[in-house]
Amino acid sequence: MLTVAKRDRRSERADDVLVELRSGDAMSAADLVEATGLSRPTVISILNDLESSGWVNHGAVDSGGVGRPATTWTLGDNVGIVIGADILVDSMLLVAVTFGGTILAARSSRLGQHQSDARLEAVVSAVESLRDSYQDKGPLLHLAVSTTGIVDGDGRVVRSDLVPQWTGMDLGQRLSRRLDVTVSVDNDINMAAYGEFCQRRQRGRLDADADMLLVRMTRGLHTGLVLNGQLHRGRAWNAGEISDVLDLRLEGDETPGDDWIDRAALTTGSVAAVIDPDLIVMSGPTDASVSVIRRIIARLVSRRPRDAESMTAEVEELGRAASVVGALNTALEMVTRTAVGVEHPHPVTLQGMDKIISEVERGQHSVMKTTHREGHTGDGMRVGIVGVGARSRLALNAELEGNDGVVTAVCEPHHLARKRVADRLGKDPDSITITSDVAGLIASGIDVAFVTSPDDTHAEVTCQLLEAGIPVYLEKPLAITMDLATKVLTTAYQTGTKLYVGHNMRHMNVVRSMRDLIRTGRIGEVKAIWCRHFVGSGGDFYFKDWHATREHGTGLLLQKAAHDIDVMHWFADSHTTDVVGMGGLTLYDQITDRRDNSDQLMGDWYSLDNWPPLTQKNLNPVIDVEDISMMLMRMESGIFASYQQCHYTPDYWRNYTVIGTEGRIENFGDGEGGVIRLWNKRTHYNADGDETYPIIGDANGHGDADVLTVTEFLNFVRNGTPTDTSPLGAWYAVAAGIEATESLRQGSAPRQVPTLDGQIIQYFNNNQIK
Repeated sequence: MLTVAKRDRRSERADDVLVELRSGDAMSAADLVEATGLSRPTVISILNDLESSGWVNHGAVDSGGVGRPATTWTLGDNVGIVIGADILVDSMLLVAVTFGGTILAARSSRLGQHQSDARLEAVVSAVESLRDSYQDKGPLLHLAVSTTGIVDGDGRVVRSDLVPQWTGMDLGQRLSRRLDVTVSVDNDINMAAYGEFCQRRQRGRLDADADMLLVRMTRGLHTGLVLNGQLHRGRAWNAGEISDVLDLRLEGDETPGDDWIDRAALTTGSVAAVIDPDLIVMSGPTDASVSVIRRIIARLVSRRPRDAESMTAEVEELGRAASVVGALNTALEMVTRTAVGVEHPHPVTLQGMDKIISEVERGQHSVMKTTHREGHTGDGMRVGIVGVGARSRLALNAELEGNDGVVTAVCEPHHLARKRVADRLGKDPDSITITSDVAGLIASGIDVAFVTSPDDTHAEVTCQLLEAGIPVYLEKPLAITMDLATKVLTTAYQTGTKLYVGHNMRHMNVVRSMRDLIRTGRIGEVKAIWCRHFVGSGGDFYFKDWHATREHGTGLLLQKAAHDIDVMHWFADSHTTDVVGMGGLTLYDQITDRRDNSDQLMGDWYSLDNWPPLTQKNLNPVIDVEDISMMLMRMESGIFASYQQCHYTPDYWRNYTVIGTEGRIENFGDGEGGVIRLWNKRTHYNADGDETYPIIGDANGHGDADVLTVTEFLNFVRNGTPTDTSPLGAWYAVAAGIEATESLRQGSAPRQVPTLDGQIIQYFNNNQIK
């Protein structure tokens, strides 16, 4: 007879076997022995037990040699599914996942019913519909629910201020009876904390027994706490409800003052000091509030005593998806306990997270009251999009809470326009106007337009919109020739229609933090700026479609470098007057595997597995732009700068070095987890620098900055609010990039950047006011 200790060890070993099988590949007993480190008899015994319970299947693979085919094992095809549900005030989000962790579908919907039983009926109906869609995958094994309010250990809603009709309801029990399945219910902040924790644990960024504090500043300050890898709920299931004793709230896209930021940082730091967690994760009510959260984190870090242990804090990664991810992890853990009997099973890596993110980005499901509208009501801003390609989704930020926009029309001449509207924008093609020309878009009655079409169309499209009186958010670069770039600014000046160019890097934390260090005099007077750009995804991003051609983009010292040239100009408070370029096509021209990818978008072919570079497939038929290039710049202020880019490095990030008369700064990494180092003491080699500043936010590239630029654009259109981005700055970036490209292709001959009309310069320096 097995002792309790032996049973527990066997359960843990069975869980080890399940972890390997959940990778999706068929594995032999020998494979599992090697992967788990268990003995062959133990592995065989565990597999037999799992098969007898229906969790795994065995098959045979012909090895092509002599003897019997090898026996392989996989998870059962129809073991069953779990569903995670996040039920908020006005909406719900349901996600179905296989036992192996593959996300099958994510569905969000409005929840208009607030009467107790009718609201419950709507939830049951939605779960049944999702469950029935995947009957071929097996039964519903478990339902985990995240909802607002205080929820006890039995799934009873003890108190719900936002949905008082559910106060006192035995939600878990009633759902279990109606759906004939085991049900877990927890508070939405707890589930969000667990979702953020599991996401980081699955990526190896937190240990299984780590401590993490989630702080959400929404209709009050709420926290979720993971201790030793498990949710801490408190004696009365009320742990973390700081808003009950402290009125500290953040609403919509407001910009609180320094006193509020100090108070929020003090409160967060005090709570964290008691717990001393491995990580603090913070969020606000909307994506647009991320700048406020960054200010709190920066204040939290800066106010720590100099000799105290540092606190690690990050912006929430999953946003509105966090609670449902926590629910999915809860459901999978419950089922794994049933399968193998282990108390704390390994996390299940969720595959296909893009389905959840895409559904959340549609805007139907929000922590705040939803702003989704089935049609324009006349109260918000009607948004049009030109070009439904790789960057078109940034326009969806106009629909975020507080931005009060709604996409009502798109211009996309491609024959797959309807499919792209559905896939890229997540919208029903029949719910918006789809036109093949800009005239049709203008006629649809839009208030603003986002131009995200190919670079060579920017100038013509933008001028047509400006002449029609429609303010434009123009994705960089401004244009691909000097004449066209100047034409765009001239048209904006002559018509007086507002123009905004999406140089979103001015809103990235790494850039703003370095600029703040420069402006506060920490390195003295700037004399030199260097930028190295390791474009690890260059083969996927720029050599499989129109970006690879001079005809459509001029060159990558324009298309790609425009961002960094603009940043260096912003650091210097100046612009380039003289350039020299050098570079060539050194690798991608050697690849003969070519294909016309015009019916695909970058997301269809991008993969980190496309390595090494010379193994790339399906490159554009025409490639005549450089894959390695560099430029030297002299600015009007006398500052010298350099820029280098390579499109086949293994890593993907950019490094800025700024040298002044009293020190230098340099970034290592350009997103969350990276740092900025400052040297201001004379020394020999000092890899750590004299001071270090964490980079907050931008964990997934410039997505955070996209939110901020779209919000800035809409505020500029509505209220004339001054902007940190500048069409004039965009023109200077384009000018430097174009002239450097000309120099590169003419034997590195020095080139001078042309000048603009003084009235146009004054107009844009004056926030587009004549």
